Amino acid sequence: MESPAGTLFSYYEPCIFRGLYIKDSEPNDGSTDFVVSSLIGAVSHDNSDEYVEILERMESGESLPVDFEFTGREGLFDDEQLFSIYEKQDVEILIKRLQNTLV
Repeated sequence: MESPAGTLFSYYEPCIFRGLYIKDSEPNDGSTDFVVSSLIGAVSHDNSDEYVEILERMESGESLPVDFEFTGREGLFDDEQLFSIYEKQDVEILIKRLQNTLV
């Protein structure tokens, strides 16, 4: 939680990584809550009802836009949560790997 805004991370439990996120803000007011962008399942939507509808449409094969700028509260308030932090070199390698998919 002490990493700065802009940090790429996954939640970590021993032997398990979950999700890929960008930390978009710092905790404030002594809270552990901060704002994140999810890079997994980042479909464009305005509310939770629309999100469910969009997922149902995607399950039927429809291609719908993504939104990698959409943010939400982390909101777990768990001081014991472990995180896997991706360092600058890791991000550079990830970018190169993703660029290889643009063939």
